[in-house]
Amino acid sequence: MKTKGFTLIELLIVVAIIAILAAIAVPNFLEAQTRAKVSRAKADLRSLAVAEEAYCVDWNSFTKADQGGFFGPEAAGTSRPYQLEGWKMLTTPVAYITSISRDPFGAHRWGIGGASPGMDLYQLGTGEAGVKASTVYKDGYDERQMVCAANTYMMGSKGPDHLDQTVNKGLVDPPYSINLSEQGYPWPGLRANDPAVVAEVLRLVYDPTNGTVSWGDILRFGGQKPSGQAWEVLWAASSK
Repeated sequence: MKTKGFTLIELLIVVAIIAILAAIAVPNFLEAQTRAKVSRAKADLRSLAVAEEAYCVDWNSFTKADQGGFFGPEAAGTSRPYQLEGWKMLTTPVAYITSISRDPFGAHRWGIGGASPGMDLYQLGTGEAGVKASTVYKDGYDERQMVCAANTYMMGSKGPDHLDQTVNKGLVDPPYSINLSEQGYPWPGLRANDPAVVAEVLRLVYDPTNGTVSWGDILRFGGQKPSGQAWEVLWAASSK
């Protein structure tokens, strides 16, 4: 009496088909996860921008610069405590937003001195458009942006590569020739009409057409736009 069953060839064919389907499905699933996080980050930044604009209506200034806890006395020997003032000013005593938002892409991979409180928050930079720094700490932080009215801001997520492309020059590959960090925003002295600088600042902005996981941060700019082509490009690219 013969019993029916699968041959070895048939089993191998089934395994091969499953492997092919898995090879197609898994990358698409991971891509969908990344796209969902990008969409969430953009939506969060829109909400934060609305909160900043509402704050500015009431106080005639945007909030203080906020590095999301990136700098502090435990980090690189800086002289200031962890900075979370900017976001807190949007939550208390008036709740322009209900909570401090966190970046879906988490803390960035260039952590100085290890993880610190709030390193997974969105980044925030505020300042006066076109005003040169007045008092600068040894870590490059501009005191003017903490004590003077701010009329422009930038905020951003680290993006799918989990790297903060706005960190100080020399910490990224390839290194930037200018300091594009949040604590220095709006980057006084930026040669905004220099084609090389325009190309350089454009690389800051995440573009999914370069690949779902690619170079660049998810940024949003608002308030008074400084003059120059670089700013025109940044405003346009970050509003997509």
